[in-house]
Amino acid sequence: PLTRKEINRAFQSGKKSDPSDVDFDLAERAYRKGMINMRDDGRFEPADFHARFDKWVMFEGWKDIPDEIRSQLNAWEMAAYERQHADQISALKKGQPREQSCIYPEYILLQEAEALCDHAMHIYLMPCNCRSMMQKCAQSVYTCLRFENDRGVGWEISKSRAKEIVRTANKNGLMQSGEVGIAADGAISGGICNCCADCCYPHQLAEHRNAQKLWPLSRNIARYLKDRCIACGRCAQRCPFQAFTFTKRNQAAKPQSKTIHFNENLCRGCGVCSTGCPEQAIEMIGIECPPSLINEILR
Repeated sequence: PLTRKEINRAFQSGKKSDPSDVDFDLAERAYRKGMINMRDDGRFEPADFHARFDKWVMFEGWKDIPDEIRSQLNAWEMAAYERQHADQISALKKGQPREQSCIYPEYILLQEAEALCDHAMHIYLMPCNCRSMMQKCAQSVYTCLRFENDRGVGWEISKSRAKEIVRTANKNGLMQSGEVGIAADGAISGGICNCCADCCYPHQLAEHRNAQKLWPLSRNIARYLKDRCIACGRCAQRCPFQAFTFTKRNQAAKPQSKTIHFNENLCRGCGVCSTGCPEQAIEMIGIECPPSLINEILR
């Protein structure tokens, strides 16, 4: 481990410039890029590949490398993410209590995402690291809202701007996920993700670990009100998990009549079906679930 001065002095000693140049801070630059980590004693040590990878993908030359290499790096990163959270998922499956300081993803409804913004001390807009890495959809990457910014990257935004981003993301069919923890002093860590099912690492991990309603945690379920439904099909278009589907049937009077089908076993409670329904024919109902920090924060 080295101090900030030791890192800068070592770098400047090999240059012709003045070693006392206070305008250059290599340690700060390396820390922002995820190349080094800061220890509790204020000294720095090398970061692992994954800390560096995250910042490189979001802010640097990720798109410049060949697709084959990108796929290999994504697989490596996904394997590391799975190892990192395997114990948390196992504990959830066993019904064990969770550590409040640990960040777990939970599906949150649109109004809950807006309320969560009001509880944050600071909000920073970041490119979505999952979507930046995977590049499997055409959704915007500028949708990730974080409540911490220890490396000083991204952009601090107002709560009203954060809510606009959440509303736009939801309108575009993205799910909201609260990835939060609560520190000993009560401060909220983590942030709000606006997720697609194509790129999102938590959703990929849920498939790998058969934890579809635990990671992210399902807290609600859709209630389909058939008597209000006009069978427009928007719910089927918006649902990421095919809980809503529609079929066309041939009838003499209505040759293109559609029928909506709802499979509640496939519903994970993200709520994008409900916000997209023009007839308010879908309600979101709270369900029993493992302990939820979102419920605790917003109660």
